[in-house]
Amino acid sequence: MRGRVKELIRKAFSQGLSPHQLALTIALGVTIGAIPVVWGSTLLCIILAFFFRLNQAVIQAANYLAYPLQIALFVPFYRLGAKVFPWGPSLSGEALLHGLRKGWPENISLIVVATLKAVSAWLFTAPASVILLYLIFRLIFSRMPRFNLKTH
Repeated sequence: MRGRVKELIRKAFSQGLSPHQLALTIALGVTIGAIPVVWGSTLLCIILAFFFRLNQAVIQAANYLAYPLQIALFVPFYRLGAKVFPWGPSLSGEALLHGLRKGWPENISLIVVATLKAVSAWLFTAPASVILLYLIFRLIFSRMPRFNLKTH
């Protein structure tokens, strides 16, 4: 995995991306990759990359590398969303995971409510995540020798 990340960054360097562009692309890709909706992150990354004129390959790679976050953060996002929006069934993380493992056809309403609550929490946290990740990656990339010549 480390080799793939290094190769991705090396290719981004060779395409002439500025520290700003690369940091924004990765920050958006990772944040979108953590959205608690399995089917939506790729399409969102395509749209954001087009709208902000970012590198499609880099944003999709960051999105896919963040996929474990999507799984790991589903229950914490659900819990936060359940606190903000206390309507509907209230479930423990264990009950939610048990319901998902048992089979989705029997639990579709549970899955929809849990996903809505998790996405609402993600929407609250996503802007701060993008900003924080952008600042971290911008600092890292601006200190790399290849980028010190760029002024963006």
